[in-house]
Amino acid sequence: MNSSSNWSFLANRSATPASEEESFFNAIVFLDAMSSVFLVFGNFFILSLIRKKRLLGRSTNVFIFSIAVADFLNGSIAIPTHIMFLYQRETIYLCKCFRFVSFLTKTVVPYTIVFMTVEKTMRILCPTREIVTVARCMFCTSLLWFFSSSFNIWSVVLFTAVPVLPPVAGEPELERTYKRCVLNQRFMALHQFFLLMDLFVLFLIPFTVVTSLLLVLVFKYFTILRERILTYFFVVKLLLALSFNVLITHTPYQVITFLENTSNVQSAELFFLSNLLTSVFFTRGIWNLVIYGYFKHYVCQKQNLASIRAGNCPPKTETLRLPIHQSRPSHTRQNII
Repeated sequence: MNSSSNWSFLANRSATPASEEESFFNAIVFLDAMSSVFLVFGNFFILSLIRKKRLLGRSTNVFIFSIAVADFLNGSIAIPTHIMFLYQRETIYLCKCFRFVSFLTKTVVPYTIVFMTVEKTMRILCPTREIVTVARCMFCTSLLWFFSSSFNIWSVVLFTAVPVLPPVAGEPELERTYKRCVLNQRFMALHQFFLLMDLFVLFLIPFTVVTSLLLVLVFKYFTILRERILTYFFVVKLLLALSFNVLITHTPYQVITFLENTSNVQSAELFFLSNLLTSVFFTRGIWNLVIYGYFKHYVCQKQNLASIRAGNCPPKTETLRLPIHQSRPSHTRQNII
């Protein structure tokens, strides 16, 4: 049998019942559709709120805007093309579009959190100097989107839809044949390089940087900067929540992408597990909306609660207004001579 048959998933009735297979498949599609609706409407509301109130004057809102755009692209492009690819298996362009947008957002979101962590860390450690301004944050974010779009072009070139193989004489009749969006077998020599590069650049490096910076803040907490860090404690909690969300949703997707493109033996379980973990990856934007709602008095607000410089801290108590004493008119009598 042709070696490329290892890259096609073939399910027969004896291995997986058709009813259970259809039920599980429809549940995955339903989860994707619901995620798409929540991501489009939720992030459109966030983007509209930032634009309407002109909130890009704060560095935090610049980074939130970048993450919201990435989640909006997932809901409006990546998820619909993924669903259409599962049903319309005659084109490779849906596969390429789905992979490119998902890899693009998988690059933008972690590195946006990296930039956000670096900016807040520098504000804590260097309170008297304005090293990272809002304009520089906008420039870095724009540069990140350009870098992410250029870096992930390889996914458009290498990923393809595996063709359906004709039936082979002597083998049992196949009940259903699925197409899968995997790396093209014509570029076998490039598979390991790009998969390892994807693992290091898009996963290990950003999480290592964020973890290192947070450990620096923990170490500085036991020094003279303790009160300074307590002032920024709320935004540190926001960073931890966003980082933990990305870690939980990206790790399964990263692992299954690596496994399904390196293992030569495919199975029904691996095919459905790949689609299920892809759906879990798309739910990252929904959890981001929950995080925005929890930190609503900090996210998308004009007041910068965590950008107080040393020596410029406003008093925590209200200023006391002293009563104004009016001078009493003198009752001295003037002697008129």
